[in-house]
Amino acid sequence: MAGRFFPSTLWGQKAPRKVIRITNTIKTLILEFVAGNGPSHIKEIHLQVCEFRPKIPEHTVRARLSEMSRSEDLEEKLQSFGNGFYGLYEENKDLCSVVSYPDRGPWGNPNYRGNCSGWLIKDLILRFRCRSVFDPTEGGATTKDVVTGINLYLKQQIYYEGRDLKDGWDVLTSGLPEMKFDLVWYHPPYWDIIRYTEDSRDLSNCETLEEFETKLNKSVQRLFNAVKPGGVLAILIGDKRKEGKYYALLRTLLMNSNIGQLKAIIIKVQHNCTSDKKPYLSNPFLIPIKHEYCLIFQN
Repeated sequence: MAGRFFPSTLWGQKAPRKVIRITNTIKTLILEFVAGNGPSHIKEIHLQVCEFRPKIPEHTVRARLSEMSRSEDLEEKLQSFGNGFYGLYEENKDLCSVVSYPDRGPWGNPNYRGNCSGWLIKDLILRFRCRSVFDPTEGGATTKDVVTGINLYLKQQIYYEGRDLKDGWDVLTSGLPEMKFDLVWYHPPYWDIIRYTEDSRDLSNCETLEEFETKLNKSVQRLFNAVKPGGVLAILIGDKRKEGKYYALLRTLLMNSNIGQLKAIIIKVQHNCTSDKKPYLSNPFLIPIKHEYCLIFQN
């Protein structure tokens, strides 16, 4: 990886000085863009720096931004611009039953397939004044990053726990955390869309819709036990089309009386999906699916 971006002559005793020089150049550029443009988001700074210095690897720019966002030099500069940077973490007072986030934000691993945008998670945490959050299908760590950012930039102390099947924790059988949470955010794998593992416990490996619905309902009933009285279980789930048939994967959840009181359904517009590239003109009924649902249940 290293030799791909730097000439081999740099990888001797002089390499550290070269890396330091590049690092300092990027830091200087970042501060210059902030000073010159006023309030900016990390993504905007990242794009501007990459455009201005196209030969610098993007991962290097991201690393410097991440490093500087936790250090005093950028912290002091950003503080002087008020909520320009921290606007990422402002409460969305216009939150309603339909939301659309064209970019996924700076949270989580963007290369993790099916990884949702952190904007809605952030909006729900701030709307419900959550002091504790649990994500049982952590995936690309989006929820974890959102909580970390809120704590860092809004000076809060939200407690977070995450679990995932890839780490050996099964939402259907493993022990739940001892404490109860203000928000349990559940973004389950969908039936027969993205297969994340070969593990038979993985909901994405269910052979039939009936098996998926049974395991989905069992999982949400277990997770509801981790919600504090007055707390919220938020479930993000989409629909599926297979062999010309349409399946609303949320249907059994709406009839499940064991997961609290349904308080809201938020329709979340999807962007940049793999299915966007599929042609549907051959069948007028194959209308592209461009949404997911976030079901809000209160204990």
